[in-house]
Amino acid sequence: MRGTALTAGADELVGRIAGAVLAAIRAETGTTQDGFAERMQVGLSTVQAWESGRRPLIKASFQDLQRLNRQLRADGAPVGLLHLLEQALLVDSIYIDMSATESRPHPLALLVPDRALTELLTWPITGEAPQQLRAAKSKLHVPGGVRDAVAAELRRAADNSPRDERGAMMRRQVKFLVASNDASAEWVRAQAAEDVRAHVDLRTWSPSWPVARSQAVSSAQEGDPEPLRHFIERGLADEATMSANLTYWAYWVGEHTAPWAQDAEMIDPSQDWAGDRLLDSLVQGVAGAPYRELCIHTLWALLRRRNRLLRRPAVAERVRAAAELALDTATLGSGTRQRLEQVRYLAESAG
Repeated sequence: MRGTALTAGADELVGRIAGAVLAAIRAETGTTQDGFAERMQVGLSTVQAWESGRRPLIKASFQDLQRLNRQLRADGAPVGLLHLLEQALLVDSIYIDMSATESRPHPLALLVPDRALTELLTWPITGEAPQQLRAAKSKLHVPGGVRDAVAAELRRAADNSPRDERGAMMRRQVKFLVASNDASAEWVRAQAAEDVRAHVDLRTWSPSWPVARSQAVSSAQEGDPEPLRHFIERGLADEATMSANLTYWAYWVGEHTAPWAQDAEMIDPSQDWAGDRLLDSLVQGVAGAPYRELCIHTLWALLRRRNRLLRRPAVAERVRAAAELALDTATLGSGTRQRLEQVRYLAESAG
């Protein structure tokens, strides 16, 4: 029988994430708590309890959540923030399920988070709000002890995960989620060392391929570009693995409409996405991300497959300018520089 007891850390998070997002959306519409309570025909204390997490939205009825969504829309809430609220409810449900003492399988073994979901999942651990909420200076106050307890629970779950495809996916995610938690530093280093020792054959896709990709990006962020260059040379050597890289990155930036259940969906040929968000993310990365060499190779592959993205002159100019900047200022491997010169040529030709 499934248990329901919660760990001390996770118990503090129940309802907090969706509540904080709701507070940010209400503030974005210029509505006070009193005004919103009146519109929703509930007491002020109810709105305050929703936003603080004392009355978790995840435990509200479907009908009440629909009423809440309709009212926020009527008040002028941006569609993107309403979608973020839906994702915050999903994250609250993940934290509830992961903290149940007998919760199996672990919810992170059944879901591949995109960037927005990942930022919501890490918010209570890092204190850093998701990108969509940073302009509003949204806050989620979580005591340091609770953050460490949640990170510890994630580490234990990862250590206890099976040595199969879903276990590999979960350990990759947990390593990313707790990366900035000081109490997790030794564990993260040990996981990274284990990933390096694995000597994965990157020439074809396997459950270890996204693990190696993630570790290479992390190493580049920490100032060591060599694992990333090795991954580019071996892991992006053919059309199949390059396609997997493109599809996953498109998913990461929110190009897909539904969450993935497993990493293998990045090699599903039926996956469809437009590429506009991906292009924007890659151009930003080319301009200055520590993993810019991966951004460059991915941008080159994207433009080869979707040259239509350069039809708008303003977009072509952005790509050309980013390529020029990186060519002038960045230290790049010879293969990467050649790819970037080809990107610049494509942008100039389109313009």
